[in-house]
Amino acid sequence: MDSKGKILPGMSASPDDKGFAKIEMLLEATGGLSLSQVCAVTGLEGSTIQNWVKRGWVEHPVGKRYEEVHIARILIINALKECIKLEHIAFLMDYVNGKSKDGSEAIIKESTLYNYLCEALKQSGQTDDHSKSGVETVINNVIRDYSDPNPDSRVRIRKALTLMIFACVCTDVKRRVDAMMGQILIELENPAPKPAVALPKIEIIPERIPVEEPVEVMEDIIETRKTVSQALREWDISSVEKIIIDHDEEARNTASDDDDDKKNQNKPWYVRKSPK
Repeated sequence: MDSKGKILPGMSASPDDKGFAKIEMLLEATGGLSLSQVCAVTGLEGSTIQNWVKRGWVEHPVGKRYEEVHIARILIINALKECIKLEHIAFLMDYVNGKSKDGSEAIIKESTLYNYLCEALKQSGQTDDHSKSGVETVINNVIRDYSDPNPDSRVRIRKALTLMIFACVCTDVKRRVDAMMGQILIELENPAPKPAVALPKIEIIPERIPVEEPVEVMEDIIETRKTVSQALREWDISSVEKIIIDHDEEARNTASDDDDDKKNQNKPWYVRKSPK
């Protein structure tokens, strides 16, 4: 039920791991969160949330209290904002639930959509198939309990969730890259001191020491990279093919010009063609 008392489709759906469950408990206990409490829950600055409200990306709080509809939208924006432009996130939410402020066009509660996203990310991490079709299989399983008389509703939710999952994956990759780059910058600023005297080489048979965390982290990075690469291959193959065709054509033209120049140089001076 939304703030107007309307029953929304998908309310009975119950993903295994509810991302919104703890916040629902807080809302039941308080009847709504203050701005400072929302900041504590999300890790966002108050000025950021107020700016989102001012721009219309989040509805105005009711009596300075943020309810389920507000917090769910804030959590979704926060999950996607590093990969997708804020105004595009707003378009995405309009695509799912329409633009009406009274919720008359809504096909799913945004807290349920957030729960779906959390559960889909969890299940995607437990499968070896990280292609676009693999992600869609996970999504179909997550939203299996969703019901709505309009068949287009399920299609829109599936499309939105697919985009949101890949956005979260890209955000995770970017954060890992930033962390690794930060470590490299620290090493550049503080290089390891070189020994004053060269030490003799001593042949030592090293013991087999298990390396756990770095290997797991690297495997995660490689696996995530494969996911993004697969998505790019499936979605942007036409662009890639055009680049290859243009490159090959340019190479052939360059080679043809070089051959003409060589043939011209081998001719006597009185029959050579003037350079273009």
